Amino acid sequence: MNINHIVIVGAGTMGTDLAVNLSKSGARVTVVGRPGGRAETFSDRATSAARDLDVTLESLDLQLVSDLMSVDWSSTDLVIENVVEDLAVKQNIFKQIVSLAKEGTVITSNSSTFGISSIADGLNQQSRFFGLHFFMPAHLIPLVEIVMSENSDIQTAEEIKSYLSSRNFVPVIVRKDVPGFLANRMQAALMREVWHILEREIATPEDVDKAVMYGFGCRFLAAGPVMQKEISGLDVTYLANSNVFPDLSNADKPPLFLASMIERGETGMKSERGFWSWSESSIRETRERYMEKLKRSIKVLSDL
Repeated sequence: MNINHIVIVGAGTMGTDLAVNLSKSGARVTVVGRPGGRAETFSDRATSAARDLDVTLESLDLQLVSDLMSVDWSSTDLVIENVVEDLAVKQNIFKQIVSLAKEGTVITSNSSTFGISSIADGLNQQSRFFGLHFFMPAHLIPLVEIVMSENSDIQTAEEIKSYLSSRNFVPVIVRKDVPGFLANRMQAALMREVWHILEREIATPEDVDKAVMYGFGCRFLAAGPVMQKEISGLDVTYLANSNVFPDLSNADKPPLFLASMIERGETGMKSERGFWSWSESSIRETRERYMEKLKRSIKVLSDL
């Protein structure tokens, strides 16, 4: 598969970061914003992302247009829908893209909420539709999930994987369109147990975070969970799991204490109240420290 021209529909934070990252990798990228959208906002965000990647915006083959009709569809090889997480909106965008794109163009969605099976439901050429799920910040995180519906073409999925691998991404193929896909599904399982631990007052939020960051989280830089257990021994893991699994949470919804916090307006940094109290300065300092640590972690990964 030759992918030279990529169209990203949606010029928000994720779409802009992704556009810069793909353009840096050598692709021609067209970003479709909203009619009347502010080009200055896109430019400011794109400039910031480019700076993080040690490139200039001027050096990238990156274009912003205001509507789908302004795209050069005859040369488009790959489309990544990246609009608001509203199923009806996404379905409508997909219908428009299908009517404009040439036959054989691979059409994907970056949705983290809705599966490609739902977004592309009822459209023709089902084999060319995929989820293509990137992670924020999209100009830094290398993982990409290629999510298949039961009708998606596996050969096309492998070709997308090969292309992304050649552009310094780390793509994985998710062979069934299940809620949460792969990474978020595993993260949700972890968070269910985190909430369970906090609800039972087994540990404080601070100690939960430390246990992850300075315990098994460190090992994930060297090997994933399956390889770790391959190293330590599947028999040992089986025995440990047999002891712990019966006491783990099997809740099918988030805990009441979390719902109560949200009802009180304790939603985290956005409300300056959550598990911690926040001020403008502490929010800024924590976000800056987080981004710096994230960049250093990615640098470590790239050197492995």
